[in-house]
Amino acid sequence: MLNPKQHKAYCDFYDSVRNTEHLDPRTVAMIGLAAAMARECQP
Repeated sequence: MLNPKQHKAYCDFYDSVRNTEHLDPRTVAMIGLAAAMARECQP
């Protein structure tokens, strides 16, 4: 698991890309998939 500092950085990043004001829905989905894969989660 992530230490608290890394967890906060991950959550801040994840929350910022979930804002679809600047990114199209496909890009948001691709970033979410990449983040899940980076954390060794099954999509």
